[in-house]
Amino acid sequence: MFERARARSSLFLLAVLFGLGATAAAEGPPQTKILGEGKERQPGYGEIENFRLVSYSDLDGWDQVAEFRVSRDGKFAYTSNYQGASIVDVSDPEKPRVVSRIKNDPTVQSQYIDVLGNILVVNQEAVRNPAVKSWQPGIRLYDIGDPAKPREVGFFKTDDPPGRGVHGLWLHEDPKQGKFAFVSTSKQGYFGNILVIVDITDPANPKEAARWWFPGQWTAGGEKPEENWIADGGLREGLPKIWVYLHDVTTYKDRAYLSYRDQGVIILDISDIRKPSMISQIKWSPPEEGNTHSVGVVVPAHGGRPDIIIATDEITSAIHCPFGYMHIIDVRYEKNPVQISTFRLPLNRFCPPDRPGRRFGIHDIDRLIKGNIVFSAWENSGFWAVDISDPYRPKSAGYFVPPPFTRANSESGHADDVFTHDNGLFYASSSDPGGGFWILRYAPGVKGTVSWRPDNRSVTVNYEK
Repeated sequence: MFERARARSSLFLLAVLFGLGATAAAEGPPQTKILGEGKERQPGYGEIENFRLVSYSDLDGWDQVAEFRVSRDGKFAYTSNYQGASIVDVSDPEKPRVVSRIKNDPTVQSQYIDVLGNILVVNQEAVRNPAVKSWQPGIRLYDIGDPAKPREVGFFKTDDPPGRGVHGLWLHEDPKQGKFAFVSTSKQGYFGNILVIVDITDPANPKEAARWWFPGQWTAGGEKPEENWIADGGLREGLPKIWVYLHDVTTYKDRAYLSYRDQGVIILDISDIRKPSMISQIKWSPPEEGNTHSVGVVVPAHGGRPDIIIATDEITSAIHCPFGYMHIIDVRYEKNPVQISTFRLPLNRFCPPDRPGRRFGIHDIDRLIKGNIVFSAWENSGFWAVDISDPYRPKSAGYFVPPPFTRANSESGHADDVFTHDNGLFYASSSDPGGGFWILRYAPGVKGTVSWRPDNRSVTVNYEK
């Protein structure tokens, strides 16, 4: 999949990096609507191509489904729902069924969740409410040996107010060192979120194993942030300000890939988890907006470290155009990672003001990519399959753009997170109010439309013949 002459790849990279921008600058924003009238057609809400929709669930009303996981045997899905978490029986993918829930204290929210064996972990992050003065930031650990009766077995506190606590998290198992939670968290004495690695080998007694931060973040240790740094992108100013904050982590073997917002992607050596060390960094802000959200690892057939990783940039605000897109990065020589191509949607480049919904950039991506199809979530642009069989020339391989969430009085649909299972199914979540949980099957050649039934809690699919 990765044989190319260096000269050819360099020329292609230059074309990717500079060709599109030059064209946009010369022509200016298009004056015609993108939907059906532009040079490139962006699918509308409710359109589906190369996928069949297997089922949909609003999870009995907890329809703001954010991050999720699916068990190895394909029997259960574990979803974060802001107000807590749901365990869903998906053994019959046509009839997903909620079997249990974990409810948060109203002072915290949970967007992130992960599972390792019989241990489920959810993040605890403060709600954005100035009236909330006392809360418990950290991670909660549950025994899910009986999925119908999750039992809290441990809690790890990461910080004290006014920090916001844990955002992204990833669970990692090392056969010699144990089980760990890699968490992005605020921490007193640090500027923005940093990495804290928590040993959860004994889930009843989680304890800190290590921490890592970008140089300049440890203010209590005398380090000084740069003058243009910002610590909270909730009030993002955009360039020339730089958001320095660990958003999320993906680990693979003895490497951790950190999504560090405007600092891009940072690769850590975690062969000794208690002494993580930086190998390299790749970033593109400036000159572009950055705001890296997550990293997907393309699992190599040779069984070693990855040849390719894929990063996503969470740039969705209407005032930041172009919206975020997919970055395909060669990490064969990991001390010098190189961006070899990008994948963008028409709405990424043109940012039309006339389409309902104003978040058209990429959000999340399948974290462990097996094969040549990358499943990804693009907020109001929907879910997309991207063919990377030639990683220098990625191309669209299918999409599903959820219909507008009418029960929430929204004019748009939404895509938050994705998961590709070895059973051949694609799972997807929509975290906006009125969203829900989708199960799809890849079906090249199929095309149709998805619409809400009168109950606004189930859908009808009409496929073209």
